[in-house]
Amino acid sequence: MISYQTTAAGAPLRAVEAATPEPQGAQVLLRVRACGVCHSDVHLHSGAFELGGGKRLEVGREGLVLGHEICGEVAALGPDANPPAGGLKVGDRRVVYPWIGCGECAVCAGGEEHLCTPGQALGVINDGGFADYVMVPHSRYLFDAGPADSPAKGEVTVPDSLAATYACSGLTAYSALNKLGSLFAEGSLSAEGSLSAEGSLSAEGSLSAEGSPPAEGSSSDEVVFIGAGGVG
Repeated sequence: MISYQTTAAGAPLRAVEAATPEPQGAQVLLRVRACGVCHSDVHLHSGAFELGGGKRLEVGREGLVLGHEICGEVAALGPDANPPAGGLKVGDRRVVYPWIGCGECAVCAGGEEHLCTPGQALGVINDGGFADYVMVPHSRYLFDAGPADSPAKGEVTVPDSLAATYACSGLTAYSALNKLGSLFAEGSLSAEGSLSAEGSLSAEGSLSAEGSPPAEGSSSDEVVFIGAGGVG
């Protein structure tokens, strides 16, 4: 298999050929069909996140395979990969949830695995999807992306390139909207939304300084959705 690995900060990725790994235990090997380029990948490639005020968070690491927005198909299963109910098989098309924790700390035990530091996030700590294949530690991090071709009547086929983004940019937007749900329910936030033909959601929201709906004709504060790579 070929993977594309980081070298010096900001330098071109290096193509590295190696043997295709074989999944062990509960691992699942995916053949990558598509992998997005997130803004986080740009920072990881450049070697640092610019924090403002001249501050930088150094994140560069040589030999890392970037890419956490992954859509692929199951290429091989470890002997313990399937849950008791089974169902996962070679050839299945899946979106990868990349925000994987250590599974041992208090954060993971509390159900917030995506906040585990440093964790095992694919494309950030462990090798990601800028490669022919990616190893996923457990089938619970895989979500059905639907049929790639010839969907049944009434089904919608989501292109690989779009499905790949769902666990990062898609999840970030969903998380932000979900957290604002209580404000909509309370009536403290008014919003106008529209759904594009491609299935993306745009929304405009306003919130008064007192937290109540703005009076007709009055000025209001803008609501900005800010996400951080899947953690929303």
